[in-house]
Amino acid sequence: MRRLILLTLCLLAASVAFAQKKGSAPAPAAPAGPGPKSQAEVQAVNAAIQAQTADDRIKAVDDLITKFPNTDFKSFALMMEAESWQAKGDNVKAIVFGEQALQADPKNFDADNLLANVLAATTRDTDLDKDDKLTRADKYAHDSLDILNTGVRPFTTPEATWPKVKADAQAQAWQALGMVAIVRKKSDEAIADFQKGIDANASPLLMVRVGRVLLAQNKNDEAITWYDKALASPNVPAQVKSIAEADKARAVAAKGSK
Repeated sequence: MRRLILLTLCLLAASVAFAQKKGSAPAPAAPAGPGPKSQAEVQAVNAAIQAQTADDRIKAVDDLITKFPNTDFKSFALMMEAESWQAKGDNVKAIVFGEQALQADPKNFDADNLLANVLAATTRDTDLDKDDKLTRADKYAHDSLDILNTGVRPFTTPEATWPKVKADAQAQAWQALGMVAIVRKKSDEAIADFQKGIDANASPLLMVRVGRVLLAQNKNDEAITWYDKALASPNVPAQVKSIAEADKARAVAAKGSK
């Protein structure tokens, strides 16, 4: 959210710059480099960013791309639409728009991460295309990490937030790889992947994921340790806290029944 707020401020600054140039002679050329090329484009991008609901954001993104098909924000906007479909529970459309975001910019690591995590989270042992889906998820996650390791900051990410954005994205990639490992019945690999994600960004959700793998292995004491770490994390989301508390109670009960 803070990333979008700072980007909005950058766009507002661009809006002021366009307004100051209005009426000058000769007419100013479009700004060099990536970014909005007109006041109307600034407004269209801002409308997508500031949309309050998933449906409103989907409409705003569609409007932006229809009016400005060559906008430098195309991949960024399509990624927002993919996230909006994911929030609505439509993973099929989330994948469609995530893939479109990658087509617009093959270096969009956020799109790679969304695709990797959606595929990993929705693949089941009974899926006839299980291996194909897991292979795709694995590739998307590694593509994300490769892009992030270059250290190149996207123009849509303000410099002030880049370290946090990068760490979050690395954690998302490792999370996807951990989930792929779980489906492949490789518990130790899953724990190692989640640990790498925690090293990048101390996410309480990833700590809970480690705890669940250990709980499935009947390593209750180790699982409890990870649940305690998640619960002790600063600003732990309420939903994650609830899951950690419930899982910890299960681990304690399983330990006591032995």
